[in-house]
Amino acid sequence: MKFNNKIVSLLTVGILVSPFAYATNGDEMMAVGSQSTALGGTGVANFMGAESAWANPAMLGKSKSSEVTGGVNLFTPKVNNTGMPPQGVAQDSKASTNYIPDVSYSSRVNDSLSYGVAVAGIAGMGVDYQAAPPTHVYAKSALSILRVLPTIAYNALNYGLGLSPIFQSGSLRLSYNNGQPGGDVNSTGSSDSSTGLGFALGGYFNPSSAMTIGASYQSEIAASYGKQISAAGNGFGLCGPSPCFGSPFADDLNQPAQVKAGIAYTMAESLTVTADYKLIQWGSAKGYKDFDWQDQTVVAIGAKYTGSGYWLGLGYNNANNPIGTLPASGPSNYRNAAVNFFNNMFFPAVVTNSYTLGGGYNISKDFAVEASAVMTPQVTTNVDVSGILNAQGAPGSYANTTTHSQQSYEISLRYKF
Repeated sequence: MKFNNKIVSLLTVGILVSPFAYATNGDEMMAVGSQSTALGGTGVANFMGAESAWANPAMLGKSKSSEVTGGVNLFTPKVNNTGMPPQGVAQDSKASTNYIPDVSYSSRVNDSLSYGVAVAGIAGMGVDYQAAPPTHVYAKSALSILRVLPTIAYNALNYGLGLSPIFQSGSLRLSYNNGQPGGDVNSTGSSDSSTGLGFALGGYFNPSSAMTIGASYQSEIAASYGKQISAAGNGFGLCGPSPCFGSPFADDLNQPAQVKAGIAYTMAESLTVTADYKLIQWGSAKGYKDFDWQDQTVVAIGAKYTGSGYWLGLGYNNANNPIGTLPASGPSNYRNAAVNFFNNMFFPAVVTNSYTLGGGYNISKDFAVEASAVMTPQVTTNVDVSGILNAQGAPGSYANTTTHSQQSYEISLRYKF
């Protein structure tokens, strides 16, 4: 099981490039690779090559040779927020262009065993209002997560099993100054990093030559980012006993466990339809549950037509907004109001529907170029932040508003050998 120099170089580049991303399903990327993205983020039961390990490690058992695939995703979210009322005026976030890499490799050992390794920017979120006027909140947030995914897969005649240990490296920075110009007043001053370990396991079954049923589980992965979250809360008066307004935020922000199931069916060897169900367990993940995030249900469908030397695909991905809204009127609800504000201002992972398309063309029998695009319509969220101002002697009701839409474009190269 030796990698050649080209493979090692590609994987090294993937590790060194620092990912920074928004995401369609909470702060998790909807998919990795052009094929899965084009088909709405499906892939639990649909073999797509080396990058299949991201959706279901067992699917590498369907590989027939060695291949490497890699690409870059241009993510262009558009986020707007009104800042702290009553003087806040809606401003656009400047964090609007992100490049997210992915590299995947797989190879067959014998008739029943395959392996692979993959590297990708898999999750992230952030905003940048540092160019906002003094009446806004001079704020920046940046969460980025990269994962390395070695995989081993076993296959028999009509079923397969797979296991992927997961190495995760993340970085988080939160800074703001409550609408006062002059620098990052309430901030630790730099980002903090965290590494963690987890695993994914999965299986598939072929009830017929045309149909595949698959399932996969990914474990929760622990992450703690210095004093980033607690320091940000401290600037809002969340620091324990009086004269503080409430208990402090913790600094844990674990990436949640996921349960996945999927089905793929091929008709006349040219048209494949896919459907996936995913449960992302934000509601029990340490850190996210403290910010009232709820479990997220994702339903995705896709269709792929394969012609002579090319393929075309389209899909749809639907995910409920995982971020809850707490009652936040009156001084006694100050902490709830702060949670609402932090979610809506710093982590607006609220988009729900995405429409996808893509295609690929074989330059030769060994080399292909693939591409995909995702369009995510605008979503508007209003949250109650009255408790923050009520505790400071300002009666009445106050809200913070975010609008968020996304577009992404990926180009990938695939080489078989």
